[in-house]
Amino acid sequence: MDKQAALQHFREQYFNPLLDEQLNLLETAYHREQGQLISGFKASFRSLCLHIHSIQQRELKGPVGYIHYSFLRTQVLEQTYHYMTEAYDTAWYEDDSDCKSTYDASWAYAPISTMLSILEQERKRYMGVLNPADIERLLLESMPLFHQFVSSILRLSIGEAVRMPEYQTILKAERLLIRTGEYMDISENIYVDDQHLPQGDEIREQLMQASTEEPFIYENLKHLSLHHLELMDKDLRYNDFSHSHLQGGRYHNCNLVGSRWQQADLEDGSFRGCLLTDADFRYAHMKGVDFSQASGEAYRNKGLRLPGLVGIHFEHANLDAADFTAVQAFEHAYFEGASMLGTRVPRMFQQHWQLSDTQRQSIVWIE
Repeated sequence: MDKQAALQHFREQYFNPLLDEQLNLLETAYHREQGQLISGFKASFRSLCLHIHSIQQRELKGPVGYIHYSFLRTQVLEQTYHYMTEAYDTAWYEDDSDCKSTYDASWAYAPISTMLSILEQERKRYMGVLNPADIERLLLESMPLFHQFVSSILRLSIGEAVRMPEYQTILKAERLLIRTGEYMDISENIYVDDQHLPQGDEIREQLMQASTEEPFIYENLKHLSLHHLELMDKDLRYNDFSHSHLQGGRYHNCNLVGSRWQQADLEDGSFRGCLLTDADFRYAHMKGVDFSQASGEAYRNKGLRLPGLVGIHFEHANLDAADFTAVQAFEHAYFEGASMLGTRVPRMFQQHWQLSDTQRQSIVWIE
């Protein structure tokens, strides 16, 4: 067996099955320990903000335009699993003023140590054809599959983290982006903090013009007043509508993956047929909202599981008389502290949703 054939056989027989097993275990732990993981990230973010503020107080750092959580492949090989967190001004990587901290992500990458040990033993079956560097390359290729869990915790935590006084005290550029990804490589927005809040009429026009070909995404749309907004078949992924007054809005068949609606007033609105994967409605007022035929479908392509890891969050929301008729893939929906008086819910979710006795008695269960 030559090197390429041996490597292909090793990947199919040992590496891929072990990777799938470890990712499944990680996903189970991720959902079980979500509260602790959020607390851990917020503590790291608080420390970074204190560090930024300290440097700014000494006039060694201008207004922050970027905060970046970076994974480094060298960290994986060293089995330390720390993200480098950095604050930059608007020049981003051209900003040469040093402002760094770390975030311990070993909870997500610890399976790599387990895999390394197991795969090293299996490698010996190939009588010297494969070497330890081959194992390392396979593990490095799989890093994005572990990073997606870190990215999900950042998305889930950042809405609360940016409300902390430590973040509020730092000097910010007019537009601050919080991002994550590989160091000096591909990264994605986790949060956009735009100091210039757009006007309602301006945003209404931009939302109306959004389309699959020209999506309107990753925007800070907080504190808007847009009553009875009617949108259909729009791509509005990852927009933040938190604290906005959006009563009576109709968002039919829209792509709202990763959108945030924390503390928004959505009374008598409709999300009929929308894709709501990883949407966040915590503390929102949603009395009488129609969620019928909406979907929380998670993306699954081999080891890729994002979007879909974050889940759909309704904690402490008012869902009285809301309608969840014929929703699909809502198994990972969270309702702690939510008011659900007269909420219409398919009986199948009795087994999936963690509900209080009061919620179960308040819900109108439908077949």
